Amino acid sequence: MKIRHLLYNSITVSLPKNIIQYMLGFVLFWLIYRQFDAWTFAFSLSGFLLAYSAVYFFNDIIDYEEDKKDRDKREWKLIAGGIISRRTAIMLGVIFLVSGLLLSSLVNMWYLNIIVIVLFLNMLHSHPRILLKKRLVATTVNMSTIEFFKYSTGWFAFTGDLSMFPFWILVTFAVVYATIYIVYKFKFKGDMIRNNKPYFTVLALVVLFSYIFSVITYDFALPLLILLALSAGLVAFGITAGRKLHFMNWLWLEFVIMPAMIVAFLLISFPLIAQINDHLGEKITQYKDTVYKELPDDVVKTLDNLSEPNYKSVEDVANALNRSLNLSLDEILNNK
Repeated sequence: MKIRHLLYNSITVSLPKNIIQYMLGFVLFWLIYRQFDAWTFAFSLSGFLLAYSAVYFFNDIIDYEEDKKDRDKREWKLIAGGIISRRTAIMLGVIFLVSGLLLSSLVNMWYLNIIVIVLFLNMLHSHPRILLKKRLVATTVNMSTIEFFKYSTGWFAFTGDLSMFPFWILVTFAVVYATIYIVYKFKFKGDMIRNNKPYFTVLALVVLFSYIFSVITYDFALPLLILLALSAGLVAFGITAGRKLHFMNWLWLEFVIMPAMIVAFLLISFPLIAQINDHLGEKITQYKDTVYKELPDDVVKTLDNLSEPNYKSVEDVANALNRSLNLSLDEILNNK
């Protein structure tokens, strides 16, 4: 195996992205609670990266026949590029999976459950008998869910609290990521995008709603506005330089857009920036209250319900699920 293969392969090419996705939830947790445990951080991040890396080994096994026909993929795909054998990939995949799950179990049970859910959804995405990744709508829903949980890992490693959980922020980033993935995976360009207007309109509306709701609900207005301005600038740059520079590729996503997310939120850890953010938040709250006064009570109540979680912790969710399950079992038994 060449040194180049050690630095550039299926695992390492996605490592920065996965680290940043974990870090988003962690940074949001830290900005709200201003505390964390170093051991929990080390175990949770390592567990997530190891367990999720197993996905790439198994994907390379499943996609081998398709990947070996693609010259670009042969440069970095583990099996198609002849970097390792299928047998070695299976062995390494199992080692990464088991070690990742073991480390995750040392964090807390909820964190382990999230890792298992993410792995299961990836199996639905790639399994040859299911292959959700070949179906547009199914891929969109599944990929958005996967990315939402991945962005949540850094939060649930430290707390099961849902009262402060930045749900709409993570929804925004998850759907944006899924959209970029869809454009890349299904090779949507120009006319193809225009021919699928209803689909992309729905995605745009979901992103717009979740983004606006994030700005008016959470105390992160300034970072969110910075990211909007940066995204608009990058899109404008991509349009003007698109013929010479492939804007929507994974290098831009991993090394420009995603790191900018973390930097934008960390800026408010500085006192001066925090003051600007607080002042901006107060202005937005004033405008929101003014608008709410003009809306019907039912609409205001609905919006308030969307901004306030129904459950205060993951334990509450688990208890609610247990009650529903017990009621369902009782109904089945009574019917018999």
